[in-house]
Amino acid sequence: SVNGTDDEKACHGPPIETLLKNDNDRMKTGPAQDPAVIRKWETEMQTLQDSNDRLTTALEESTSNVEHWKKQLAVCKEEGDQLREKIKELEVQCNEVHLEKERNEQLSHRIKQLEADINDKEQELERLRKEAEVIPQLVEECDALRETLQATEETNKDLETKTKTLKTDIEESHQKQGNMKCELKSLLDVLDGKIDELHEFRQGLARLGARSEE
Repeated sequence: SVNGTDDEKACHGPPIETLLKNDNDRMKTGPAQDPAVIRKWETEMQTLQDSNDRLTTALEESTSNVEHWKKQLAVCKEEGDQLREKIKELEVQCNEVHLEKERNEQLSHRIKQLEADINDKEQELERLRKEAEVIPQLVEECDALRETLQATEETNKDLETKTKTLKTDIEESHQKQGNMKCELKSLLDVLDGKIDELHEFRQGLARLGARSEE
């Protein structure tokens, strides 16, 4: 308020206007004074009045400043409350941003994994594409090998037939050789017998010759 608090009133004591009025009344009712003393009192009273005016103005300005600062304090308090609410909102948003950042990091990691998988699949696809380009050539080679195999099988059949024929011929040849050996052995036996007979015949001739010489 303009007059200040009760504590201010207790500290300041009676107002200056009251003191000045009391002094003025004492001078009017008291015995006549010397003009110099009166002028001195008037000068002091004027000085006190000027001081009182200045103090009153200062008090009014101070009271106005207090009201202004009260309003400023209320505004600051309201702004502080708004800022606290804003901070709470920002904290919630920061938490959401943190969660979103974690989700983005997880998504980035997943994207890198998928890109790596795609790269592997592309390399596998390229390898299969190259293998597919070779397939016609492999089919031609398989056909050629199949024809060669068929020709080889036919050749093997011919060789098997010839082998069987040769085996038969060899068996017949072995049989003929066996027969020839038997015949040859018989001939050798006969020849041995003839040789023995011839040897005996020669011995007989030799004996006859010896007898005739006697």
